[in-house]
Amino acid sequence: MSWNTPVLNWTFPVKLMTFVVIGLFLTVLRAQLGVGENMSQSSSQMVSKRRMRRATDCTMGFIKGEMISNSLRLASYSPSQLDACLNNSVLIANLTQLGKIALSREQLLAIKGKLGEIYVNGLPEERIRQLGFIITVYSPEEIITWNIMNVDTLALILSNSPNLNTTKAIIANYLQRSGPLNATALDVIGGPVLCTLREENLRTILPSELKKAKPLNISTCTQAKKDILFGIAKVAFQDLAGDPKAYFNKLKPYIGGAQVSDLQHLAAGDINMDFETFSRLNPVEVEKLTAENIRDLLGINLNSLKENENHEIVRRWVNTHLVAEVMSLGLGLRGGISPAGLGNFALQELSGSASVNSYSLLLSICITMMGITLQCPP
Repeated sequence: MSWNTPVLNWTFPVKLMTFVVIGLFLTVLRAQLGVGENMSQSSSQMVSKRRMRRATDCTMGFIKGEMISNSLRLASYSPSQLDACLNNSVLIANLTQLGKIALSREQLLAIKGKLGEIYVNGLPEERIRQLGFIITVYSPEEIITWNIMNVDTLALILSNSPNLNTTKAIIANYLQRSGPLNATALDVIGGPVLCTLREENLRTILPSELKKAKPLNISTCTQAKKDILFGIAKVAFQDLAGDPKAYFNKLKPYIGGAQVSDLQHLAAGDINMDFETFSRLNPVEVEKLTAENIRDLLGINLNSLKENENHEIVRRWVNTHLVAEVMSLGLGLRGGISPAGLGNFALQELSGSASVNSYSLLLSICITMMGITLQCPP
């Protein structure tokens, strides 16, 4: 018995300590589980509160589809309220209508921001077509990253472009992705905007497409661009070359790019060019025309030169031709180059029973003789 007693005395404390350790472990475990539950409950409560707080951010009432047609009511939403109260699904379903409402820039920026959150990889072309006024808050740098493939998209967004830089970015995007300008695109863009494009863009226009397009006003184009467009027009309407008047009428919008050889060809066709068209010609090429070319080109409208003798294109032609040639038109135009380096003369129209042409010829002979006399040695 004396040997077993120590064993019993030793085992009891060990067992007691074991129970104590296990008890402590279970207590700590229970406490940790309680903390976890509390944290989970706290987290759920925070999420719930955040959701409630987000929902209560919209103090003016959530925007519904039928409300969007009421532009005055929609305009009363501040940008922050518009962001909070406009659900993404409602925004997408009513984007076209939203694009027609003249909201403030800040409100449009709020809509743009929501679209950016929905389409993180960029707006699809379907949405681009629906933007309307919203396009005014997109920068040219943003627009150039779009994917404009359809000419209908081009037409819709060009109609709402706020400035030339945006317009150029829109067209550059279309050209980059859709290739040369066709007739429909030319009609949409129009002449003035076409003149802002690069020369290499204009060279890609096919004559067949220019022929199908509406006449373009290219008066604001540089001379180099006018030359390019006239060259394309010549090819486009060459099938009418056998009918000078019909050919000329088709070339009229692009006549500013005609060279002297083109004008001489037209002059031979008895086209009776009006002064408005004449005034749009390249002055450099007009200077190369003879008096006879001028007479044939204008025909029954020749007297319009006298009526517009102070116009730049008339003065340039007069000042680059001899007095005798100027006077041979019989219009009484003043100026011209005098022979033998005597300088320019301004001759008034003569009156009397003799014809103007007779007096013009007589004066020209007198001036010529004076020049010869002055140049002869004593």
